[in-house]
Amino acid sequence: MATSRTIEEQFGPVAAEYAAFDYHASGPDLAVLLEAARMSGRERVLDVGSGPGNTALLLAPQASRVVALDPTGPMLAEGRRRAIERGLDNVGFERGMAEDLPFPEDHFDRVTSRQSAHHYADVQAAMREIARVLTADGRFLLIDSVSPEDDEFDAFLDRIERLRDPTHVRNHRVSEWRAFFDDVGFDFEERAMWTLRLDFDAWVARSRTSLDAVASLRACFREASARARERFDVDRHGNWSLPISLMVGTPRR
Repeated sequence: MATSRTIEEQFGPVAAEYAAFDYHASGPDLAVLLEAARMSGRERVLDVGSGPGNTALLLAPQASRVVALDPTGPMLAEGRRRAIERGLDNVGFERGMAEDLPFPEDHFDRVTSRQSAHHYADVQAAMREIARVLTADGRFLLIDSVSPEDDEFDAFLDRIERLRDPTHVRNHRVSEWRAFFDDVGFDFEERAMWTLRLDFDAWVARSRTSLDAVASLRACFREASARARERFDVDRHGNWSLPISLMVGTPRR
């Protein structure tokens, strides 16, 4: 991910807001992820980039043990508070980075990453770490915003995401994720694709985007090509739709 200090500065003050954000707390992808996880109740689960723990808390009743990992202290504190509130005693909260997981090899039956991978500074290093800690019959479940394969759309999405959030690194294309999975010996399956409708004002408020960057974002949307405006369903207020994918990796045998 971006440096832990940068992540902490960006997300620490808004941990409660992220926990309550409709999509993070109760998005339609959660049910799809749970189904794709194929839980039996005996699994040890690692949730990488857990934030306030929405995915970890979802999986906890279906697992033997869940570890929520995040580089941001206030996010972990919010997740811990919510776990206690729900009476979940099989969830641990640990501080760490995706590129350097503090766990032994073959330790987890499931690894999840939901809406955090676009912050990874070194995706290949993170993927190697995930492959290292995952058991041979485990499953890796990745949900993240993705970039279209079209170069114009990719460039447009990259520009607005970086303007909005300085910790954003990249929304990778599905084809790029397929290659990342292949590089660490994972079979790849795209299980679902959908769009998340984003209200412009709430979108920038959630990341505390500077006024100058907000003005630049409005100009980006206003000056976008007709093709880009149609692809991302941009309206006159700057509200738009973000592509999201659920991808599943299983170690090759």
